[in-house]
Amino acid sequence: MSLEPAPRLHTKPPQTTPAHRKQLRALVRAGVENRPGVYRMLGPTGTVIYVGQSRVLRTRLLSYFRATGRRNKAARILRHAFQIEWEYTNTEFGALLRELRLIKQYRPHFNTMMVMDEWPRAYVALTGGTVPGLRVVARSDDPGAVALFGPFRRVAHLREAVRALAEATGLRDCTLEDTVRGSGSQRGSALWFSDDPATRPKAVPRSRAPGCLRHDLGTCAGPCIGQGQSAAYRTAALTLREFLDGRSDGPVQQLEQAMQQAAAELAFEKAGILRDRLALVRWLHERVQHFHANVDRLTFRYHAVGHADAEWVYLIRRGTVRAEVRAPRTAEEQEAFEALVTRIYDGTDPTGADIPTHDLDEFYLVASWFRRRAEEKKRTRHAHTRR
Repeated sequence: MSLEPAPRLHTKPPQTTPAHRKQLRALVRAGVENRPGVYRMLGPTGTVIYVGQSRVLRTRLLSYFRATGRRNKAARILRHAFQIEWEYTNTEFGALLRELRLIKQYRPHFNTMMVMDEWPRAYVALTGGTVPGLRVVARSDDPGAVALFGPFRRVAHLREAVRALAEATGLRDCTLEDTVRGSGSQRGSALWFSDDPATRPKAVPRSRAPGCLRHDLGTCAGPCIGQGQSAAYRTAALTLREFLDGRSDGPVQQLEQAMQQAAAELAFEKAGILRDRLALVRWLHERVQHFHANVDRLTFRYHAVGHADAEWVYLIRRGTVRAEVRAPRTAEEQEAFEALVTRIYDGTDPTGADIPTHDLDEFYLVASWFRRRAEEKKRTRHAHTRR
């Protein structure tokens, strides 16, 4: 299903020749069917540069060869495509799902660039390690995140809200890592607490490090300069995790109490600062609550009709697709199907998390699919019903 790359004639950036594009078009015409599927455009070295999908794959791919103009998206992608690969999926929904997973796997240049051009977005991330931190990240699969929420379009407003949340809880919002490397084999923790001297770095004495402005202002424990108490910090990190999981409004209550106390003490300037901080944290809390309310609604079976009118069942739990199987046609298949349903829906989530951080984009894909297609929503069933 692929064509060997043509000789590389251009390097900045590499582009195909009209003759090679003609060969690609002939390949598509001869080999692609009009059924749901995904396709990959590959560069001269085999790197995936773009991933797309369609319910009529042949028609979609042939449309690339009719595109013209320097700024036309399809024409632009095709000029850099040395190979085209494709695969079929069982349904249109399956094509969308497969496309998303391939984009997350390969992070193709043109997919990433076009998303950024369309609208900027960012996520709230709680990082792991011995000293968790709060930060704004650009990727839904940020490797350092243990809890993630988003995406947000109002990135500047989100940064203000995250800073307000960090100030309310005392957690760090810097980008320091938990470990640093010194000369030779010396290593030490880049972040440590005053009551835990065993973690003090050997390679870089923290007494020589610059100060922490947030610590000086009383809004951060200051682990970057060896300040704060480890137990209190862990408690604050747990409170923040519960906030992002939608199980607590602790930071909101803390700010409300602090604002009321400042007003009672006639410290009106301080009360005003806390009021503004509270408004930002409430804004974030409302969106967290709305997100988790929607997650709870997205647990069901989806019986979709696919190619050749075959019925496929998607087992969806809390907004992510856990399995895709052909609808049972025999008693034996029905028994195996019911065992799979029980394994996926009963008990604790097999992923070990309410919403796996790497599945946020999948959750939004599932939610969008049923929001925009009321007729498909009618094809959903309760998780444990036989039909």
